Amino acid sequence: MGNAPFTDTESNRGARLRVASGVELVQDADGVYELVLSHPVGSGCMRGRPLSRDLFVANVDFACERCPNVPEAPSVPLPAFSRGKWLTINLCHEGRCEVDVPSGGLATVSAGEVCISCSQERPAEFRYPSGRYRGVEVFVNTRIARSPLFSLLDDEDAVEAIARQAGSAAVLSGDGELNGHMRRIAALVEAPDRALATYEVLGLLLGLQRRDLSCARPRFILTRAQMRIVAAVHDELEGSLDCAHDARVLASAFGVSATTLNQYFSRAYGSTVAGYLRKRRMEVAAALLASGARVAEAAVRVGYANPSKFSSAFKREYGTAPSEWRRRRFSKREGVHEVKGEF
Repeated sequence: MGNAPFTDTESNRGARLRVASGVELVQDADGVYELVLSHPVGSGCMRGRPLSRDLFVANVDFACERCPNVPEAPSVPLPAFSRGKWLTINLCHEGRCEVDVPSGGLATVSAGEVCISCSQERPAEFRYPSGRYRGVEVFVNTRIARSPLFSLLDDEDAVEAIARQAGSAAVLSGDGELNGHMRRIAALVEAPDRALATYEVLGLLLGLQRRDLSCARPRFILTRAQMRIVAAVHDELEGSLDCAHDARVLASAFGVSATTLNQYFSRAYGSTVAGYLRKRRMEVAAALLASGARVAEAAVRVGYANPSKFSSAFKREYGTAPSEWRRRRFSKREGVHEVKGEF
């Protein structure tokens, strides 16, 4: 982050940087910065707009478990941001993200939760334990309260006070007012209306001032050792979705009970081992059917020897029979009007 005045000129447009293998940073014609993911990192993108030297807003739609951060001194022309301490505010729409806590543990933030965090250290990467994350992010320099645009805040140290209260992670669940500001900010990322977006950020900060963030601790915290256990179990499930997996057998390999494993797993991934496996099997089956696989083939690929049981499980998840799902999705993809009969 440099000290030069904030700039967002046409000369920056089209600039491109390879951040890491599978991660590229570009700026489009509208001045929006886009972090684009590809193999081997994952897929999706983060689209962000700088509003000033002290303020950056972004929408995130990632399908990955880890995303490297942009280096501090990239070769691509970027706006010159202020030095100092930065407050991060994010609203999770879908999936989960991971936040470090000072005790050495990891907090998980899930859908509908706003996380406020502040750290002096620049993170090397961002982590999404469920492999999916969609949300909106607001990055605010604590010096922003000194700007005349933010004079409605209590004093010049107002954002610094929010940061101190929030610490490494404060999490607020189902807060309609804050969620509303975040959703409106998300909509303004694509619209070059800096004044309106800045107004929404001011409303967001005023709302945070009225809340006692020192009491808003994350609901779910895992130690690093516990996270290593659930990550290993997650990888085992993902690597063999067609196999039978018993939580008791998986747990015994790590010297814990099935109940304890399911508690850890639910905190990281939002469901028990069995629930996660069932959902992922159906997601993979849905993708196979949409690509043209026969129902019986999709059933076997995700571990169902009995097509009838597979059909029942699929219908419970998606509200329609797998044959009908295949007919609609595959025919739409292939541009045909009808696919009749079982394949």
